[in-house]
Amino acid sequence: MRDLQPTDPRRIGGYRLLRRLADGRTGRLYYAASLGGVPTALKVIGDEHAADADFRARFERDVSAARHVAARWLITVTAADTAGATSWAAFPFVAGPPLDATVAAHGPLPPRSVRVLGARLAEALQAVHEAGLTHRDVRPGHVLLTPDGPWLTGFGGSGTLAGPPGFVSPEQALGDTGRMGPPSDIFSLGCVLAYAATGRSPFGKGADADLLLRALHEPPDLADVPRSLLEVVRACLERDPLPRPTAADLRAEFAVDDVPGWLPEPVAGEVAERCAAPLPVPDPHMPPPEDDDGPGAPQGPAPRWASGRRGVLLLGGTAALAVAAGLGVWRIVHPSSHEAVAEEGALVTLALHADLTGPYAGLGRGQLRGVTMAVDELRTLGNLPFRLTLRHVDDRGEPGLATELAAELAADPTVMAVIGPTADAIAPRVAGIYADAGVPLLALSVGSVEPRDGFGTLLHARPSTGHSSLAIPAHLAETVRARRVGLVDDRGADLYSARTTRAVSGTIDRELIDLLPRVLPAGTEDFGPVAAEFVAAGVDAVVYGGFARGAGRLARALADEGFDGTGLATQEAMGPDFFAEAGDAGTGWWFIATYTDPVADDHARGFASVHRQRFGDAAEPYAAEAYDLARLTVEGMRGVVEGGDALSRGRLLDRLRSSRYRGVARELAFDQAGDYAGEGPMAYLYEASSGAMRFRGPAPFPA
Repeated sequence: MRDLQPTDPRRIGGYRLLRRLADGRTGRLYYAASLGGVPTALKVIGDEHAADADFRARFERDVSAARHVAARWLITVTAADTAGATSWAAFPFVAGPPLDATVAAHGPLPPRSVRVLGARLAEALQAVHEAGLTHRDVRPGHVLLTPDGPWLTGFGGSGTLAGPPGFVSPEQALGDTGRMGPPSDIFSLGCVLAYAATGRSPFGKGADADLLLRALHEPPDLADVPRSLLEVVRACLERDPLPRPTAADLRAEFAVDDVPGWLPEPVAGEVAERCAAPLPVPDPHMPPPEDDDGPGAPQGPAPRWASGRRGVLLLGGTAALAVAAGLGVWRIVHPSSHEAVAEEGALVTLALHADLTGPYAGLGRGQLRGVTMAVDELRTLGNLPFRLTLRHVDDRGEPGLATELAAELAADPTVMAVIGPTADAIAPRVAGIYADAGVPLLALSVGSVEPRDGFGTLLHARPSTGHSSLAIPAHLAETVRARRVGLVDDRGADLYSARTTRAVSGTIDRELIDLLPRVLPAGTEDFGPVAAEFVAAGVDAVVYGGFARGAGRLARALADEGFDGTGLATQEAMGPDFFAEAGDAGTGWWFIATYTDPVADDHARGFASVHRQRFGDAAEPYAAEAYDLARLTVEGMRGVVEGGDALSRGRLLDRLRSSRYRGVARELAFDQAGDYAGEGPMAYLYEASSGAMRFRGPAPFPA
């Protein structure tokens, strides 16, 4: 990264520009941050290309098409403006170094690394090709290396017809647009793999014209390509597009497992250090982008949506919102004559149904703040095809009041979706009311809603209690390495404890771990007997399925019996009541939670910074997750309108069911039943230390 120069803009399209990243063929790449603190790579098109009508048309088509494609290992457009005085496109920021710089510094990669490279890039290209698109600019500079694998960028914001000489197909070298397509990307991928394996392009060095002529008339130089890679690389570099393998063929050919350590040392160390390095954060005293009157500032009022308009603003979290084409998603609630429908430019309400002053007020306040940040950001960035407002209600954790408020929100024709409620006990009381009115209900802090009959509009935006509890056996086996485990189902926590302990007992490997399950009747106050039994049996870990007060008493009872093993519980056991009961005995206990800590989570620290500037203190649980969920929901509304339909609750529900969104906290997606179906993280680890909960990162999770 390099410092900004006096001529560089400071704000563009709702983003604060903080550093220069690189100068490309068609523009300059900046490191930026959104209003929500999301790290972003922002590409600003150069004046020469921005003045070219053909280039601008290609650029617009690129960013418009890219919003419909999302895949692991593919970085695509999250926001763009193709019609304003300044043309730009925003992408999720990946801190890893590019392949060309890494090879230049360390030399060729070993065959195993190249195979992982090929598998991951083929997976990214397969998604592009299955959407009927072509990347057109696959090259080493567009491959970013991270400890988990390589990411392919440059898709959706280049506006170019082909990549640089030395990495383009013969048909691209000829400018034969009729023959350009997915096979052209495969040829370029073959060049990238050869480069990674040998440290040079298979068509050598020299002037651009010479490289293009070699691609047209000379065979590639593969003399140094390792024998284990030679056949597949040669197949990619066939001069005729027809015999080249497909991206799916290459995925099958390389077929590598998701295992760490894909890069050799010292490359792995350098990549890890680069990815873990602190990122620049905005100056808290910098005015928000809407106040900007410098380069890239919006001129005049934000344009309203009209079909066929050239400008496109695509908003996202840390990656694009992708709607699966042709997925055939079925609708549970069909639009009916009484369903609320919003016309263009109408007032549209996103509602939050939460406990803001009752027993779960901490969770409710976190969600209110996160949703508020998202809605404010979306309204500031503009270009929404409707007037967005936020409405929140406080049920105080009271079932009767909750049903009254649900009926009130459901009857409001402007309410298109509701985020909430906060507590498990409230969810079944209100889910049917929202379902009867066709209102999408997006539950975030609710652990489980069973049975689901009659709750057809309910979408669960986090892994359920039972599913997230699967992290407990993984933690016991991989981190604690326990051999004998005591499992406590405290019926004082009713179904919550039952679901937690059932998930543990049903998935723990009984050949490796000896499990001692115990059930405590509701109202149990004395945990001494079960603690004594566990210590006498020689357990080295204890899992507790109940709430905070019981967990604290169990921790104290175990310490009194001389237990020196590991205690483990869930997020319902976190909080002041645990420490009040446990005292010093609580130190070292582990907890599994479905919410992150934005202050300590590297992926969300930009959000944490903006949250503190906005509200004056640290983010409470589910603030980051609520921010993501609100953005997903509003983007779903936008997608309905961009698809040419009037916005309705039923159409929005369909849209949300087929959406995939990579947010600050985790990926969001839903299965046909409305349960969480994203790729996680599924849970996070916290450790009790000195009277506080310390965030320890994503929890291990079984495949």
